[in-house]
Amino acid sequence: MIKMLISAVLFFGFMNCSVSAAVIKNVDFGLQADEIVITFLPLSAGEASLIQDGSGETILINTGSVSSYPELKKWLQRYKVKKINQLIITKQQKYYNSNVQRAVNDYQIERIIAPAQYQAEFQTEKWKENDLFQLTDNIHVDVLHASKQAAMDLLFTIGEHRILYAMSNSNEVEEKFLRIPLTDVAVLKVPNFGEGAFFSNAFLKQLNTQLAVMFTKPDRSYSGQLLSNLTAEWIDLYDVREGSAYSIKMSLKSYDVMKFSAK
Repeated sequence: MIKMLISAVLFFGFMNCSVSAAVIKNVDFGLQADEIVITFLPLSAGEASLIQDGSGETILINTGSVSSYPELKKWLQRYKVKKINQLIITKQQKYYNSNVQRAVNDYQIERIIAPAQYQAEFQTEKWKENDLFQLTDNIHVDVLHASKQAAMDLLFTIGEHRILYAMSNSNEVEEKFLRIPLTDVAVLKVPNFGEGAFFSNAFLKQLNTQLAVMFTKPDRSYSGQLLSNLTAEWIDLYDVREGSAYSIKMSLKSYDVMKFSAK
């Protein structure tokens, strides 16, 4: 059973948190061994997501733009992150990978993962299309698509849940995903900050997604088609903006959505 929290008050750790108005200084999810949390961080420019699991493993996906690094550090502090075990870069572009070296220095990152075409002065583990990896005991990831522009679309599997961390929104990639076929995706990370052409209603229907998450950047102008398609398929859109983070706490069979504000 999926539990979607819209206005209920949650208790975890030593905190009371409301999805609509929780102001935080520190968050402790009190994770059990079979639980993980993925948090979509509200940077003013770029993408960064944080995965924490019950074993103490911490995974960062992307690092945002240069200007957003102080924001990233503040949010990591709020989530009590002092060390990052793994860093995944999904695209070689300024809104995704501008703070890799600083993050390595500040958080003693042991493993840096990047697309096969990624060019870097530091050592990375290169992932190719169709690769399958186990990040922790409870987290598996498939590389669904890798482009020549050093970007990759990832499918995370956590218990019965699937998260599509999408970087591509072309017709060609959509057709590839339709052929897989890609189904029962609980969470869709919207690619390209919601700009440009977007997934068709037929594809979104096949995904059977409950919620979508979209990051922001300066002067973003997201697609009206995107909003229309999501609405038509009854998919809730969580627009990650500066000041509020969305955390999805997952057990093997259920999940809760929590919103936290730093203001």
